[in-house]
Amino acid sequence: MKLALLFLGLAAAYLLIGWLVSFPIRFQSYTLSSPKIKAPVRLAVVSDLHSTVYGPDQKRLLDKLRQSRCDLILMPGDIIDDIKPLRGAEMFLDQVSAIAPCYYCTGNHENIETLITLPEVKARVRQAGITVLDKTRETITIRGTRLTLCGVDDPRKYAYIDRDQQEEVQLMNELGSMQDCPEYTILLAHRPERSPIYAQFGFDLIVSGHAHGGQVRIPGLINGLFAPRQGWFPKRAGGLYREQNSDLVVSRGLCQRWYLPRIYNPVEIPIIELTPDSK
Repeated sequence: MKLALLFLGLAAAYLLIGWLVSFPIRFQSYTLSSPKIKAPVRLAVVSDLHSTVYGPDQKRLLDKLRQSRCDLILMPGDIIDDIKPLRGAEMFLDQVSAIAPCYYCTGNHENIETLITLPEVKARVRQAGITVLDKTRETITIRGTRLTLCGVDDPRKYAYIDRDQQEEVQLMNELGSMQDCPEYTILLAHRPERSPIYAQFGFDLIVSGHAHGGQVRIPGLINGLFAPRQGWFPKRAGGLYREQNSDLVVSRGLCQRWYLPRIYNPVEIPIIELTPDSK
């Protein structure tokens, strides 16, 4: 009996520690090299905020982004939630573009249309001075490096019935192939489980979210317990992956919900350092 109580106590302590260490926002750094990069470029990824509030006027989150000294901020969806009040997202959106140029694509919760419709979401994001990428692309230059940024809307309205994913292939065909693009190409697309489709179009980098880090982790053993549309022990819960000839960065996101605690799964801002290929 005493042994059982000791075991339960240790397990409870382990889970409590795992919950507490998941609150502070951390940077997760990745370095990628390419001959297309002429000078270093730093990208910050803000994903799956779900209107979570980080202190008065979103100060903790915005201060963390300022510390990153990033050149661009990429938002692969679900900044706005379909249940939480919009104010948390609006406080963030209205201030973030003062830190660095921002690029955004929609997530599945922004496509549910309970609090706000999808066209209203895009209009609100644009109102904050943020570029919305919806089957569109934009080429920019940073210190001599040319980047082509692309984005697609989240496919929520057909993701649960389109088993062969043909509608998403059609969306990508409308955006066009990047196979012969001379610029370094980046795709913002919310769902990492659809990355095999995206990679067929030749992007250098795909940036996603959606998986929330698999919600529960056991460091060194389990990278994620469960993720939407990936199920148990998801393959792409969070981190850097290689998908065909594309790099895939999956953010663990910034959402905090009391009824879905994160365990050993800190909220994060991925920082992607693009560097010239030294070969």
